[in-house]
Order: sequence, then C-alpha cells, then structure tokens
Amino acid sequence: MMPVGIFLEENSDQLNNPRGTNDASWERQVWQKVNEAYRAVASVWPWTTLKNTVTLTDNVFILPSDCYKILSVLDDDKQPYNFLPGKNRQSNFNYNFFFDNPISTPLAEGTTLAVDEYGTALTSTAEFTSTTCINEYIRIGSNTGIYKILSWANTSNMVLIDHFRGDQLSASIFQIRPRGTQVLAFCDSAGDTITPTGVEVQYARTPLPLYKSEDLMELPGNAPAVSVKALQKLLALNGFNQAADRKQSEYLSALSEMKASEPTPPLVAPTSMFQDRRYARSKGYVRGLSDLNGKNW
Repeated sequence: MMPVGIFLEENSDQLNNPRGTNDASWERQVWQKVNEAYRAVASVWPWTTLKNTVTLTDNVFILPSDCYKILSVLDDDKQPYNFLPGKNRQSNFNYNFFFDNPISTPLAEGTTLAVDEYGTALTSTAEFTSTTCINEYIRIGSNTGIYKILSWANTSNMVLIDHFRGDQLSASIFQIRPRGTQVLAFCDSAGDTITPTGVEVQYARTPLPLYKSEDLMELPGNAPAVSVKALQKLLALNGFNQAADRKQSEYLSALSEMKASEPTPPLVAPTSMFQDRRYARSKGYVRGLSDLNGKNW
C-alpha cells in the first residue's frame, strides 16, 4: 500500500505544475482525479486488500453497505451457493442465492449530522436510531465513503471505526444503513425459497476516499495503474487528449502488473483421483499435476 501524497507529487510534476505553488484550484483538481482513478482501479478487480468476510444475520440477510461485489456465499454447513439472476428460477445447483429487494427505507436519516475533519465522533440533534446500530454503515453528505459505526451512545452521539475523509460538517444529511443496500435471498434447485443459517459472504468492499497525503491507497504494491489513470485524467482535463489516449496501453500494462501480483488458486486440487499411493502419510501429486497448476495460463 502506498501513501496517496506520492501520487499527488508525481502527477503534478509530470504536468509541470508541482504542488506547493499555492494554486488551490489545481490542488483540488489533482485530488479529485487521483480519487477518481483510485475508485476506477479498485472496482475492476476483487483485490485481496479489499476483501472482507461477514456472517449475515439469520432470516434478514442484509449485506454490508460497502459491498460492491460478492465473491462467495456459504452456509454453516459450508455448502456453496450459486448466483441466480432472479427468484423463482430453476437451477442445476442445489443451493442458490439471488438479490431480494434492496433497502428502500434507511434505518435512520436526517439533516443535522456534525463531524470534524478527519474525526470519528458523530453528533446530531437526536436523529440517530433509538437503539444500538453498532456495525451498521452510514453515508454522510456527498462524501463517497461508506463508514462503519464503531459505537452508539444515544440518538445524538455515535463513533466511526475509520476517520471521516472529508472537511468539517455541521449540518449534513446522512443515512444509516443507506438506501440501496443489497439484501440476499435463497432458493433450491426448483426455485423454492429456503432459509439457510450461518450464511457467510466473502465480498469486495468499496474503499474509503483519499483525503490526506498520509492516507494509504488500499491496493497491492505501488498501485501503478492508479498513477497512470490519474495522469490520463489530468492530461484530458488540461486539453491534452491525444497524450491521454496514448497512456491507455501503459494503463492496461500497469493493471496487468497489479493483477499478476495477486495470489491465484490452483487450477486442479489434489483428490483421490490424483493421489500417488507411494506416499502413505499424505496425498502426493501425481506427476504433471503440479506442473499444470504452475503454468501461467
């Protein structure tokens, strides 16, 4: 992971307009384009650094609000669930999940939220929930972040797990368990509803925005694709459209470099079919299986 300040310095220098020249407008534009590039790269691959695993509440099955892609779904018997694009559909799989109607009414919403720049304490004029909402998520104003709630004291006081990545707010709109939060439902192979227990979801989350130079970019390695994509956007912003277009191949190469750094599961897992019975105490690979898994397909 890399501090975002490095990206700001490098991209500004490449455009011959280094930071520290007291050009507030340029500084804001650079921050905006780096954040746009960060969101773009974060959303094109389920990066290991952005993976979370959560056990959903039985019979409710509300996903975390920061989920943008489901990677796997298991129940308490470790049965895997296949995705269906809707309910009442037959499947060749015994266990399936689909998206139910998303949350249309937030757990709480209002217009009087206050939070300090990079703060964690939230206050309102008694607009928060009347019961605990620990581990719920909140969306604040126009901020692109979806923040997890660490603690709840009363209808006027809560604390975030992460620092608020934005300027100080004194009367902001907010939504706890924001509108649009996804809900899962489950069915068998015939399309009949089932109600599993202990549903465990592995998902890729939406990262928080970058606000201070010290904020870490939650992507593998040096995240070169973010730097190139941000430069593309800044070049286009300044009217150098052809130069921005010529950066596309460099961006795709940097993106491939980042993907190559991610761990990959084996193509074939050792089973009794592949067991080398000369090894009495373990399942040995038969000749050629490890070579098959080691190839870069």
